Amino acid sequence: MLSGHDFLMATSAVENLDGDAALNLTVSIDSAKTVLVPAELYTSEMAEGYLAVNDKAAGEGEKCVAAVAAGIVAVMAVDERIVRLLGSNPLWRVTYTSPLLEGVVSYTRAVRVTLTADNTHIVVSDHGKLLYAEVFATTEPDNILFVMTKLCEIMSIANFETRVAGPEAQAVATMLAEVMTDCKAV
Repeated sequence: MLSGHDFLMATSAVENLDGDAALNLTVSIDSAKTVLVPAELYTSEMAEGYLAVNDKAAGEGEKCVAAVAAGIVAVMAVDERIVRLLGSNPLWRVTYTSPLLEGVVSYTRAVRVTLTADNTHIVVSDHGKLLYAEVFATTEPDNILFVMTKLCEIMSIANFETRVAGPEAQAVATMLAEVMTDCKAV
């Protein structure tokens, strides 16, 4: 188990693939050790520093990987065994992504709350402009409500379109409806 995902199953599937097959693999990283950096400020040499300055430093046995979308780079700490396994075949083109990169909405003022097994990813955007993004190492509805209440106070986002996805999305959306006027589970 790695960050709530059964990577052993995925590892088994990868190991059973034809070694001579060219593959494009996209790996979504669910890690509380994730930060976003504007693409124009990102350098791979500083990847570990971006995490460290945000109190999310890569630990022993972890490696930094990056994902890019719409001018934003997600820097993530990942178990180095995963990176090694996925990089072991020169015919595989591996790209990484993060739930934080998938939360920016271009058509409205939006809050996206994505629940995973161990983490909560919150992204606030205004017609495609990223206003806030963070990963919290919790999925407890009371903790999420606390964070969202504080964000509403600080950022005045109570009227933003709010969508909650993942395990227990309905329970969390019902609780968030106390502070968010347009909140739905998807």
